[in-house]
Amino acid sequence: MASNKTNSGSAVATLFQGAGFLLAVLLVAHTVFVLFDFQPEGRLAQSVRQAAEPLALFFPGLVDAPTPELQILLDYGLAALFWMLLGGLLARVFG
Repeated sequence: MASNKTNSGSAVATLFQGAGFLLAVLLVAHTVFVLFDFQPEGRLAQSVRQAAEPLALFFPGLVDAPTPELQILLDYGLAALFWMLLGGLLARVFG
């Protein structure tokens, strides 16, 4: 009986950690697309942008950077780090 509870806790932890990772991957993909001008009018870049903008939460504009490239890295990089940390924290709590 105890092993079932451990396995379900492990599955929930894996789910939270995986979700945090996937959200961070979306944000990093958006950052790469913007920095390398990856067909901004293309469907893939637009879809990733539409998913990444709400996931960035309050991070865009939180820190002022001297260049636009560094601003993009800070805005979406901090948000990606946040989602990774949140996923890991929730995995630890529920795992």
